Amino acid sequence: MKKVSCLVLFVGLLLAFGSIAEAKKTFIKWGATSVRSGLYANTVAMASIVNKAYPGEIEVTVVETGGFIENLVRIQKKSVHLGPADAAAGYASYEGIIDYAGKPNKDLRTLWGGYITPIHIITTKKSGADTLQKLNGLPFASNPGTTSGRVIEMFLEANGIKPQYKMMGIGASVDALKSGVASGWYKAGFKDSAILDLESSMDINVIPVTKAQIDKMNEKYPGQAKSMTIPAGLFKAVTKEQLSFAYVVTDFVHKDVPADVVYKIVKAVYEGRQSLVNSLATLKEGKFDDMFGNAEKYIQVPLHPGAVKFYQEVLKVKVPDRLIPPEMEK
Repeated sequence: MKKVSCLVLFVGLLLAFGSIAEAKKTFIKWGATSVRSGLYANTVAMASIVNKAYPGEIEVTVVETGGFIENLVRIQKKSVHLGPADAAAGYASYEGIIDYAGKPNKDLRTLWGGYITPIHIITTKKSGADTLQKLNGLPFASNPGTTSGRVIEMFLEANGIKPQYKMMGIGASVDALKSGVASGWYKAGFKDSAILDLESSMDINVIPVTKAQIDKMNEKYPGQAKSMTIPAGLFKAVTKEQLSFAYVVTDFVHKDVPADVVYKIVKAVYEGRQSLVNSLATLKEGKFDDMFGNAEKYIQVPLHPGAVKFYQEVLKVKVPDRLIPPEMEK
């Protein structure tokens, strides 16, 4: 009986210590986007780096979402702890301006500078629409709740262009172009897998934009439009270098996530950043590896205290006043 009692006690102690160890683990939900998007892989790769760096301490689960705008809402509601979104949309949300007028989200914080990436405006070849102006009246797939949907609709509206929008999901948009239900769409990502999928079965146009069109949007919606040059051959439809609409993707986090957890997440991703940019063209072309430099250049929403501590202590840099969160101000 004594042996049985000792065994029971030993098992009980193991379970107790296991429960204590599990209780110390921090579980993080990292919002991403649709699995049909090439950008989904970016979040999966970063989450994997964090999980490998802190086994038993931090466990990150990637959550499929409807897109980057949805991530901002989910972070505010704490249904995810962090996630990628357009830096300009995050700033509008934080300040409560433009389409977030009167609804400021002061709980939003930033992790790093992120990367700049194009949003390609595409049409089917058979539609005949090979310029922005020819989108007027065109059956055009649009994805509500996504950054691309937000900024491209603002961009077209600012330039007086009115397609016939058909609201649907990202995956459904690919199918809509293939079936002829829609003749146009937009998709973010440097060499996006959804566009490659379309090009494997049909001829498409990737429509260039002009600096004047970008300027026109910024006149109406200050700071919300950017552009970048994409190279010839990026897709079969891109036969020469051309200007594309672009935006900055960064990762936002709720201010209530513990500072030590955020510090470790930033540290792990920073130390693994080279593997990320070497394997993901979108991050490489967008210079994600310059995590703090891009924050200085592009970001307006304050950093999380854990991120500030990492940059100050490890990189030995001076964080601009605009990126110091209110809870750290003296």
